[in-house]
Amino acid sequence: MRGNKKKGTLLSNLKYIMGYAWSQDKVLFAQCGVYTILASIAPFIGIFLPKFLIDELLGQRRIEIILMTLIGFFLLSSVVNYSIAWLRCAYSPRVTKIRTDYITMISDKIMKMDFKNTEDPEVLNKIKSVMNAVMSNNTGVEGVYHTLLGLFGRLTAFVGYISIVLFLSPWILLFLIINVLISYALTMRVKKYEYSQKEKAADKDRRTFYVFDTMYDFAYGKDIRIYDLKNILIDKFKKFRGERIDISNDVQEKQLKVKIVDVILLVIRECVVYGYLIYNVLFTGMGIGDFTMYFSTINGFGDWMKGILDDLAHIKAQNMYLDDMREFLEIKSEDKEKTRDIPIDSSYEIEFKNVSFKYPKTDKYIYKNLSLKIKKGQRLAIVGINGAGKTTFVKLLCRLYEPTSGEILINGVNIKDFSKEEYYKILSVVFQDIKTFAFTVAENVSLENLEDVDREKVLHCIEKAGVGDKINSLQKGIDTSLLKILDGEGVELSGGENQKLALARALYKNGKIVILDEPTSALDAVAEYNIYKGFDELIGDKTAIYISHRLASTKFCDVIDFFENGEIVDYGTHEELLKKNGKYSDMFNIQAQYYKEESGALA
Repeated sequence: MRGNKKKGTLLSNLKYIMGYAWSQDKVLFAQCGVYTILASIAPFIGIFLPKFLIDELLGQRRIEIILMTLIGFFLLSSVVNYSIAWLRCAYSPRVTKIRTDYITMISDKIMKMDFKNTEDPEVLNKIKSVMNAVMSNNTGVEGVYHTLLGLFGRLTAFVGYISIVLFLSPWILLFLIINVLISYALTMRVKKYEYSQKEKAADKDRRTFYVFDTMYDFAYGKDIRIYDLKNILIDKFKKFRGERIDISNDVQEKQLKVKIVDVILLVIRECVVYGYLIYNVLFTGMGIGDFTMYFSTINGFGDWMKGILDDLAHIKAQNMYLDDMREFLEIKSEDKEKTRDIPIDSSYEIEFKNVSFKYPKTDKYIYKNLSLKIKKGQRLAIVGINGAGKTTFVKLLCRLYEPTSGEILINGVNIKDFSKEEYYKILSVVFQDIKTFAFTVAENVSLENLEDVDREKVLHCIEKAGVGDKINSLQKGIDTSLLKILDGEGVELSGGENQKLALARALYKNGKIVILDEPTSALDAVAEYNIYKGFDELIGDKTAIYISHRLASTKFCDVIDFFENGEIVDYGTHEELLKKNGKYSDMFNIQAQYYKEESGALA
């Protein structure tokens, strides 16, 4: 993942998320403004009402004034508190909508980021940390919005608190501020420590949820039962979860120490302040009404200031997650802006020119100066034993990875000059690890929204891929849901049927470069050959690359490359390679003997 870590200031990150909120929902800010005004009024209703009542009761005792005061304050309190509650209810869904927007942006970024990052544990941990910014309504983006809403009201009301306490005594005001600031400083130390543990916690969370998801994944169900993996998985879950809990306990232990100090500071604060008030009542003639007002004010002052500082501490702590999220969203892809349009053609010439490649964070080269050319409309078979570099070839051609050196050309143009989004449109690829989605058959084949699906085309493609009879035998046909994750009536296809469905997907896309990366490994050799041969007849004059470790499956191809340790050790047609008596011939004869023996055994 490219990009240097650049810490954003608190103000710049707040400006970032508030700017987005303003662009999406200006009503939100109007509600926030009204809420701030009402929230600043609410606490003083409870401060001044007792003073007025006590002064009147100890003074002239006018019943009508007492009743009017009670009714007036009651009505004002009801309107203010009801309005605050209503605004909170109206405000929250709007903020949740904005958080959902950020989830969508992060998800989009994850799906578009360079593929190599999906296999990098550091990046996976970073993503886990980034998701902390958007997966709760109390933390991250939404937590900051809610906290800011309360903070604006607190700050406005705090001006009133300061004015009243300052009128009582500047020294009491100074004492209260110092007392609360000490508590704030200790809280921030714990927050910083908590953040310092976030990457370690994210790693434990990722491991924990992987094991958890595995236990509930139907794909692993048979292995878990047959090999009695439940105890192993549970033990691993407990281990990773225990390590995560240890991190949480460590943080909570430090939080507990701060809370103990907070209690001590609170006791000191109340002893000093309330002692001062009692002294003024006894020796300076302070009235009971004023005593009650100052008592309520000072009691609220400490809590209010602590609330402000807690809000600031919370925002500052969440800023660390906002920083991660913003950094992630602003990372530039290694994909350049396209400098050239992809030429429109019915087929394409492909050339690997002195390509060397090693995977990130490794020193071992898979290829060194690999060169080969695939002519327009040509069928190339890439064969070899496992680990020969066949699948890496596909990853490079598909731009899932970039060459360490050298270049890959399409019709003589470096594929880096095309945008990935446009380049992918000319590819129809079926990978080894077939992925079926928990959607309908029609959606799985078309990979389009249901309303956009060409149903006739889907029916044609599944028929040509050899899975038409199976799908048509289902009660809902191509509207049948696959898997049972989202639909209890979903159907589980066999491995071979899923592979044929993937071939139908490639036919539906109709890309001009077709790549089959051993997608039929779940089929027997004869079935694989028939699928490959039948599929080849369907794609017309398109350029095609077939990868297999079964040499008989690709003997119909125009030319065959035999890979070994990242090098092409044999090259030619099937007949030419048999005559050479090289690596290809040796492997073909071994496999042919195996199939003869297998056929005899079956006979």
